[in-house]
Amino acid sequence: MIRTEALSAGYDGVPVVPGLDLEIPTGQLVALLGKNGMGKTTLLRTIAGGLPRLGGEVLIDGIAQRPGRADLTARAGLSFLPDDRGVFPRLTVEENLRLARRRGWEPPVDLAAIFPVITERSSVAAGDLSGGQKQQVGLARAILAGERVILVDEFSQGLQPSIVHGVLEAFRVLADSGVTVLLVDQSPDPLVDYADRVLAMAKGRLELDLPAAEVRADVDRLLSFLVV
Repeated sequence: MIRTEALSAGYDGVPVVPGLDLEIPTGQLVALLGKNGMGKTTLLRTIAGGLPRLGGEVLIDGIAQRPGRADLTARAGLSFLPDDRGVFPRLTVEENLRLARRRGWEPPVDLAAIFPVITERSSVAAGDLSGGQKQQVGLARAILAGERVILVDEFSQGLQPSIVHGVLEAFRVLADSGVTVLLVDQSPDPLVDYADRVLAMAKGRLELDLPAAEVRADVDRLLSFLVV
């Protein structure tokens, strides 16, 4: 479970996210939508410990996390894939995956079946991959490291549509097994089809929080939060 309490986050002392309260229960797959510059990335980076907080608390499974300590947050079982794809360019695909693997954690999904690059280019340096292939490696790394919580920023960038659906099916399985998953994207399609809950941000605040079933029945409710 992820919980934030009055979380204030931003840059150089200027809040982008001003005092946000959020709770995502264990085993829930949540879609976080919104236009660029609305605070989605800032929120994820702060929860993951990569960005110091300006105030408030972040808790994982009820345990408060130290601000600005991504290493400790990772030890608590949280993985975060940023929008720069989060791979080590000089390491091979296989080495990237080996480094990410969390001891004692075996994801209940077949990564090789979801991400073709794992087997097809296992000995290639990650820096020599295409953007979509790097995204595959980054997503596989996030799954291998995220025993309790997985956060992904712009999860579908560069991916072929067939792979997007396979990734979402994998995250659905992970959520059903008890992993908390928060996926950020600018488009609701097809993310909302797999989610339990849909959030939308505007100007650093959560302006929409609905069961995904309600959003699927009336997607027009999201229009004001989406890139058009």
